[in-house]
Amino acid sequence: MLIKKQRLFYLDLIRAVALASILIVHFNATVTGYFTLPHKLFTSTLVQGIYLGDFGSSLFFIVSGASLALTTPPEQSPWQFYKKRAKAVYPLFWLAWAVCFSIRFISQPGYYAGAKTVTLVLTFLGLDNFAVAAGWVGMDFACVGEWFLGSILFLYLLFPLLQWALRRSPLLTWAVTLAVCIPIHMHGWDAGLVAVHIPEFLFGMTFLTLKDQMKAVLIPLLVSGLINLPVDEKLLCAMFSAFVFIALAAVAAPLMDKPLPRAVCAKAAKLSYAVFLVHHVLIQRLVRGFDLAALSRRDTAILFCVYLLATYAAAEALLWLQRWLREQKQVIFQ
Repeated sequence: MLIKKQRLFYLDLIRAVALASILIVHFNATVTGYFTLPHKLFTSTLVQGIYLGDFGSSLFFIVSGASLALTTPPEQSPWQFYKKRAKAVYPLFWLAWAVCFSIRFISQPGYYAGAKTVTLVLTFLGLDNFAVAAGWVGMDFACVGEWFLGSILFLYLLFPLLQWALRRSPLLTWAVTLAVCIPIHMHGWDAGLVAVHIPEFLFGMTFLTLKDQMKAVLIPLLVSGLINLPVDEKLLCAMFSAFVFIALAAVAAPLMDKPLPRAVCAKAAKLSYAVFLVHHVLIQRLVRGFDLAALSRRDTAILFCVYLLATYAAAEALLWLQRWLREQKQVIFQ
């Protein structure tokens, strides 16, 4: 039980770090006019020019793989797994979309005039932002979430196969995965949205079974690859994120018994999906009326605090609304 609690805490800690990265980078993008103005509070790049948003997303992919490997029994059928994932993803997504779409449709008449009605199917499947990022459509009805959701849905499709393969031959699974995914990514066949994240997801799944000696070996290998390999930013980000994941898992051990870090990380993990759905649309709305070029550092800091509070309140409200609707559904059907 102690081992499981420790694992759950370090996963919560990593989720909190990933969530903070995503919140900061989308705040930065919005208040700098998508990086056309100087940064005033935070940076948007890390070592080797890695984009902070890519780093946060990569951490989420890794922690998703680890969480699923920890909680999904080997005997569970693919159909049972997909059904459970759909229940975890779609109801809250559809609820957030309905609320945000209604507000935007009424407050910004004509905003969706250029979106084709057929693309509502993409919205229903949670692939709207992904489709825009992939270049499938020029405009969609997207208003909540990010491209990340479409990518993670593809990884969910692969999870039963990866879980089965890892049980039989971890080394062969890794060899095939890298041999397939790296060329696809390097040629840009998937617009950088899926192939590079499959090894990240697989790393999270594998991490639970790695011995401490193997982790100790991986750290210098990842650092060396980060410094010396002539690869693109996405692959550098994957290596850096794996390194940070190992480091945060180690840091989590002494923090596990401290009430404040445990409570904060648990709350961040609980709210992470709801926050992910609403934060971007909120900051886009909050900056209206500001002259971004004249925005001072002090006012930027105040705006960031308001943004965090608004995102927290919206996430809590969204989860409350979901619980209330479930209760009403039970009452009606009884």
